[in-house]
Amino acid sequence: MRNLFFSLLAIVLVASCTSRKGDEYIIKGTLTGSNLPEKVFLQTSKDGRFEVLDTADVVEGKFRFEGKIGNPDMFYVALDENRFASFFNEAASINIELHSDSLMNPKVNGSESDKQYREYLRMVERQRSVEIGLYTAYNEAARQNDTVTLQKLEKDIEANDLAQKEEIITYIKDNNASFVTPYVALRHAYLFELEDMETIYAAFDKKITDAKYAVMFNERIVILQNVAIGKTAPDFTMNDVEGRPVSLSQFRGKYVLVDFWAAWCGPCRAENPNVVEAYNKFKDAGFDVLGVSLDRSKEDWMQAIAKDNLTWTHVSDLQYWQNAAAKLYGVNSIPANVLLDKDGVIIARNLRGEDLHKKLAEVLAGV
Repeated sequence: MRNLFFSLLAIVLVASCTSRKGDEYIIKGTLTGSNLPEKVFLQTSKDGRFEVLDTADVVEGKFRFEGKIGNPDMFYVALDENRFASFFNEAASINIELHSDSLMNPKVNGSESDKQYREYLRMVERQRSVEIGLYTAYNEAARQNDTVTLQKLEKDIEANDLAQKEEIITYIKDNNASFVTPYVALRHAYLFELEDMETIYAAFDKKITDAKYAVMFNERIVILQNVAIGKTAPDFTMNDVEGRPVSLSQFRGKYVLVDFWAAWCGPCRAENPNVVEAYNKFKDAGFDVLGVSLDRSKEDWMQAIAKDNLTWTHVSDLQYWQNAAAKLYGVNSIPANVLLDKDGVIIARNLRGEDLHKKLAEVLAGV
């Protein structure tokens, strides 16, 4: 009986030494490869920037982190400023194996959320493979000036874009109680119209609505609701190329296209000739353009304006994706635009190609 008592006591003592509270995580890592650091960093993302939470020594290729966490969240193990591996952390004992030459593919065990995340990544990889095939074929057809194949591939690409969007929405709805799901929804928010986003958010299980990415997703919905068709466009003031402040409200009395773009954005530059054509066609009928650049380099911005012959007013705060006007209008991909009537009311969004000309002809008819 005495031996049994001490055996049970030993088990209890061992368990107490390795026990983990309900809000604690333990991350045991193994690092292999070349150029290994002496330390690694545990990071999370806040306001689009990495925030270091902890530092661990790497001893014989091993490292360890411990801490507390609320909801499962995306974390990063960083070797330095440019090398890091992402994974979903949660209150669990987690093992992670990293190789310095393939940080995009860490082996993670112990996190159910990360298991869900890896399933999502496999879906995205399948989508990307199909997409690469279509665009490779499109570029080859363009090189050979094969207009028949190009027209077919344009339809195929459009159909594939729609299929990918539907697959993402299905994934979200099928996993509506997973803390990974808000991350997925936010990552693909650029695909969705406001109505899609409202439907997606409504499908979230209540237990995940206070998760970081769910809150961010809902904040984006609120922003888009404020700049929806039929709403008065929020005013903003930003400096032009000469450093003079320009306000959107100065354009009242005209139909104005607020055009979000950047010198570094290939699709924006490809769309610019269409905007130039529309501007020249309708400017005498009361149409104007306000270009809002998401550039960081003033020199690049001004060179692109000159090269693309963009003769309308341009503004920028040179803050890249942190551009104040872009954030106000919920812009997270470019090119993007909103069309305002004479009273500053939003009457259309994201008009490109012939759609821009048709809408302008419609609203300016008889002017």
